[in-house]
Amino acid sequence: SVVANKGLLNKPGDNNCFLNSAIQVLWHLDVFRKNFRQLNGHSCMGASCIFCALKDIFQQFQYSKDEALPPTLLRSALAETFQQQSRFQLGLMDDAAECFSILIYKCHFFIVITDLTYAPLPHCIPHQKFGLSLVEQCVCQCGATSEPLTFIEMVHYVSASALREEDVAMRIRYGTSDQKFGRVVRVASSWGDMRSCPSDCGAQIEMRKVLMNCPDVVSIGIVWDSAEPQVKDIISLVHALGTTLKLTDVSSISYLVVKS
Repeated sequence: SVVANKGLLNKPGDNNCFLNSAIQVLWHLDVFRKNFRQLNGHSCMGASCIFCALKDIFQQFQYSKDEALPPTLLRSALAETFQQQSRFQLGLMDDAAECFSILIYKCHFFIVITDLTYAPLPHCIPHQKFGLSLVEQCVCQCGATSEPLTFIEMVHYVSASALREEDVAMRIRYGTSDQKFGRVVRVASSWGDMRSCPSDCGAQIEMRKVLMNCPDVVSIGIVWDSAEPQVKDIISLVHALGTTLKLTDVSSISYLVVKS
């Protein structure tokens, strides 16, 4: 749908860029924006309420006549909430991907007042729109299996270096990695995640993760191995990113999609 396009202020010394990018992503996701604007009931935390601050900036996006909006209220709420952890403090830079994840999680928490659970509540918009309901289990060729572990991810994190290298391998193998971004993500996600056989047969096996739902939004978080990646690595990563992600590709081998 057509939405109001407005900028967010980032004056010298404010260092709001990480927060502004996270806000813009959430605002331009129709499935989140439309439902979030309709929410009212939550456990308010007063001046440090991230839920209220995000609602406020969304209302400004919708009704303000200004072309650029101040994210001051949300920035202050984040700073107060994470003061003891020394994260997201006023005037300091921070991580945009982590900020995005925090905004989703905090909205969830203020709605349901609980940690992430395996059973999403129907009125929790972050859970319903972003939640990846997963079952993780070791399955060895010898027949041994571990106890299944159920959990929910709001953001699925992948190593930047693993993503780049698997993209190169995919291009060598198939001549292109176009339309195969899901497979690249799947293989890159399993890099280094080897476990011992549950029955100690000596085998090292990958974890199998079963995706139990089909969320409206699949968020891929890319983790850099260095705080200052080289330009060539950034360019290589951009080339590796696909515009289409098929859950059926992401599901093969390491991930299985169960359709209800």
